[in-house]
Amino acid sequence: MLDQRWAQLMALCRSEAQYRADGTHPKLLRHVTAQIDELAAEMGFSERSIATRDFRAERDGNRITRLITG
Repeated sequence: MLDQRWAQLMALCRSEAQYRADGTHPKLLRHVTAQIDELAAEMGFSERSIATRDFRAERDGNRITRLITG
């Protein structure tokens, strides 16, 4: 479950970065940004981490073992 949520969060962050770089799809960008904010908050990340998009996790091989929510 944690691995899936992490993968979803990272995919959303990549989409957000692409839409910002392209300068296209402002409505879609707002939607993706809101999804990131909501998912990251559900996962326990701090407001600061969410605002700066500083998401970190510890891995054991290919599995996420712990989120660094600081």
